[in-house]
Amino acid sequence: MEFLLVCDGSSDGALVTHIRRLLFAIGAREPDGNYWTQGRYLVDKIRNGVASQDNVDLVFVHRDAESADSERRYQEIEDAIQNASFHRRWVGVVPVRMTEAWLLLDDHAIRDAVRKPNGTIPLSLPLPHECEQRADPKAILEAAFITASETTGRRRERIRKSFSTLRRTLLENLPVGGRLEQLESWRRFRDDTVAALRQLAG
Repeated sequence: MEFLLVCDGSSDGALVTHIRRLLFAIGAREPDGNYWTQGRYLVDKIRNGVASQDNVDLVFVHRDAESADSERRYQEIEDAIQNASFHRRWVGVVPVRMTEAWLLLDDHAIRDAVRKPNGTIPLSLPLPHECEQRADPKAILEAAFITASETTGRRRERIRKSFSTLRRTLLENLPVGGRLEQLESWRRFRDDTVAALRQLAG
């Protein structure tokens, strides 16, 4: 099956790997997909992205909840889907408050990303039930990378400047299930994906 991820920027395009892994885990045969970011407004991104593909079975639309209620984001996605005249299945991907909250659950993955797999310095990560309540998970993740690297001076600054690359590494290796099951936003994304796949299968 072919899917398309519509997102705001290329950094979130790394979620394609996670979506592919999830689809395979729930029974999709040979899932493959790409991401699309071009367009001024969300409706333009959806319309342009679908038009760029020969065949799209399922569209995923990523929007961070940020300071808004997640239901508002889902409504914005649904409105954009309708205005884009897309009449096939779609799934919202709405992390609370932002995607980085999904990356704060595994200290081992963070240490691996900065090449300190055997590090033992506490990273002061929030507990799973707190991840979606923190105001700035991006800042927490950046601080965790720096702490885990166990560096000082210029090397520490290089870690800070490599944040986007390190974040992408975590996204590309984000496993399906496990600790993510403790996050309501991820469970909704998973359940909606399961429901969409069942409808596609008839």
